[in-house]
Amino acid sequence: MAHTLFKLFLTQRLAVLASTESLRAIREGLLWILPCLLVSAGFLILSECALALGFDAQVVSFLAGLHKQISSVIPLLVAASIGYMLAIQHRLPQLPVAFLCLAHVVVATFVLREYPRASATFLLFIAIASPLINVPAIAWLHRFRWTRLVNQDLVGHNLKGTINMVIPGALTALSLVAVLSLLLLIPHVAQIQGPQVLDALQTPYGSGLFVTLMNSLLWFFGIHGVYAMQPLFDALDQAVALNGAALAAGEPVLYLLNNGLLGSFAFIGGSGATLCLLLAILLFSKSQSMRLLAVASLPLSLFNVSEVLLFGLPIILNPRLFIPFLLVPAFNAMVALMVVQLGWVSPAVASVPFTAPVLLNAYLSTHGDVAAVVLQIVLLGAGTLVYAPYVRAIHRQSSDGGTVYLKSLDMTFRGLEEKGRLLEFDPVLATHQTLARQAAELNRIQQISDYEFYLEFQPQISTRTGLCTGCEALMRARDSQGTVHSPWEFLQWLAHARLMPDVDVWVASQAVRQYQKWQKVGFELPMTINISSTTLKDAAYGDRLVEILRQARGQVSVEITEDALVSDIPATRQTIQKLQAMGAKVYLDDFGTGFSALSYLHQFPVDFIKIDRSFVVAQHDPKGAQVLTGMLRFCEALDLGVVVEGVETAEQLAFLSNGPELFIQGWYFSKALPGDQLPRFVRERRALV
Repeated sequence: MAHTLFKLFLTQRLAVLASTESLRAIREGLLWILPCLLVSAGFLILSECALALGFDAQVVSFLAGLHKQISSVIPLLVAASIGYMLAIQHRLPQLPVAFLCLAHVVVATFVLREYPRASATFLLFIAIASPLINVPAIAWLHRFRWTRLVNQDLVGHNLKGTINMVIPGALTALSLVAVLSLLLLIPHVAQIQGPQVLDALQTPYGSGLFVTLMNSLLWFFGIHGVYAMQPLFDALDQAVALNGAALAAGEPVLYLLNNGLLGSFAFIGGSGATLCLLLAILLFSKSQSMRLLAVASLPLSLFNVSEVLLFGLPIILNPRLFIPFLLVPAFNAMVALMVVQLGWVSPAVASVPFTAPVLLNAYLSTHGDVAAVVLQIVLLGAGTLVYAPYVRAIHRQSSDGGTVYLKSLDMTFRGLEEKGRLLEFDPVLATHQTLARQAAELNRIQQISDYEFYLEFQPQISTRTGLCTGCEALMRARDSQGTVHSPWEFLQWLAHARLMPDVDVWVASQAVRQYQKWQKVGFELPMTINISSTTLKDAAYGDRLVEILRQARGQVSVEITEDALVSDIPATRQTIQKLQAMGAKVYLDDFGTGFSALSYLHQFPVDFIKIDRSFVVAQHDPKGAQVLTGMLRFCEALDLGVVVEGVETAEQLAFLSNGPELFIQGWYFSKALPGDQLPRFVRERRALV
């Protein structure tokens, strides 16, 4: 039982960690730099092939230089891509934020210019970590008015957003300079040192375990392991040369642990022995995207270039692959040292480029020992088996706990098993379905982008005075052919596209402008607008909404639905309080048709209740009439104003006119009217009374 609970806890924590927004941004952002990685690695391999084939030194140098130049901009691209993804999450202008993150890496490069070893070690880590810190900081600073250079709609939205990134970007850049400058005051950071003598290699098992684990751990956090431990890797290179000299002199080989052994047996395919991971994906994964990535990276992995998998899956900061990424190279190193110590495989005595092909590198580094090739194949298979369960776990839940026997009821629950048979995941089908759905959504949004949006206003009439006391602003859309579309036709697509907060802000702006137009001609009438739950629970959009409605001085109120009250109670309550503090009213729309939790009425300071048309239609039935009467008495007891929607007949109006004052909204009095026609309707109602 304890083991099961621990496993459940560990699985849940891992899932939560893997799904955090920052790690999602890293995974999706790093994927964008794959083309650059492939091109860079291609030039590296071409340079090595040109060297092996005896091409002119200038050709080799040219190809290697191209690889080096592209590699030098990888940190810039990493920072920009992660910054772009985080900007989307924090609702900031994407390109300006991406360029700011790129600029932060340039700033870090300049600060570290006199410390080449620290720069080589930490620059990629800074490129990954800096956006994770700076973008949320920019979003936080952007909330303060004093950081915005433009607060009015005097310029376009894009220009306004870009200009307002200047001060937050400058402050975060200065903070980065200050942090790096303080770190450089620490000698161990400014001049990274490590074991620089061969004494550390006299204990091969301990040193081998340290090197492999530290290299993998550093790469997991985006720090280049070879750069971070350059002195130790220099000693490992020197050990190979000393082994070759000892063999030539007929003396025994001294250093079992060296770069030849690690390159041939520990890091098969690159850091983390990722060729094993690649094979595990091809053999055991059902994910089409992972398999395609593995196929794309296979040629490079055969030359021990692992960056495609490191950045593509990615492995960096991926908690699901942390353990095997550390374990496989460490296991390989220990097995290889044991086999070499037993004399079954010759020690490495020849320096071989790290990009030498798999199998060939083992053969050449041991001066043609076929047993070394066999050992590499065995380790490749063992590492593949170690990675296999982790690869499977990424896309398939364990079936443990799928069958539960209920003793008291004498029955067995096989929910997971049955769902597995009926709803087995097909990645190819799912991919096509997803693409088809995305294409349909994109096509619909493109159609909607050509619509002309505008507001109409439906009057609300008092049953006591017969006067028009307010109106509701309703969104309308007209296509290029002049056809007017119902809100239900386009609002659902805008909601799918996560654009409702922007729609709400637009509606609020248009409503305030209409109210100001009325004021200029001496006409005033309170109005309400509908606000979605996504806007209420988003602090940034909630603040924008309050700023816009403040211009109407409480004459433009908001209508919210019951589902909005359960989405994010603290954020919703805070936005409601800000609206009421400036004089706006809050209407609970479609009361009785949603969650209908009466506790909301004391949790949230609602001013008015809007009763849905379905209750009005049902009042001709005795039970329906009782329900409607009960709702009206309930609202009267709580001293809540009541707006009744959908009143279309004199009979319905007569039923509602017998009690306390209500406000009637429906076609019996008027359909929704354009803003310039509403004043005349109000005057006509006043004349009738």
